[in-house]
Amino acid sequence: MEMNKIIGYVLLIIGLFLIILPLWQTYNIFTGKSLPAQIFMSAVPSTVDNNVAITDIQGQMQNALIKVLPLGLINNTLNLVSWLILMWILLYGGGKIAGIGVKLVKQDASRS
Repeated sequence: MEMNKIIGYVLLIIGLFLIILPLWQTYNIFTGKSLPAQIFMSAVPSTVDNNVAITDIQGQMQNALIKVLPLGLINNTLNLVSWLILMWILLYGGGKIAGIGVKLVKQDASRS
């Protein structure tokens, strides 16, 4: 039963690592020390095209959207949200792994 205890502690350490590392990286992002991964890039030019015809509805909508919401703001928000979702998944997985480790350690301790 000593093997269960060793595996339990290893899983507990891995789970804690998967919890602490994403928290540290997210803290650095929110304090401005680093940037989130750039998943979303600006593919559309961020300047207003003055040569849009009156009948070009798509061009007019694009120009209106660029005036209201800059493309950089949209991309940064999407990058931040995708980063938070990924970190939440890692935190959740780390908690589950650590929980399995604790159960293995408790199970081995109760048999002794």
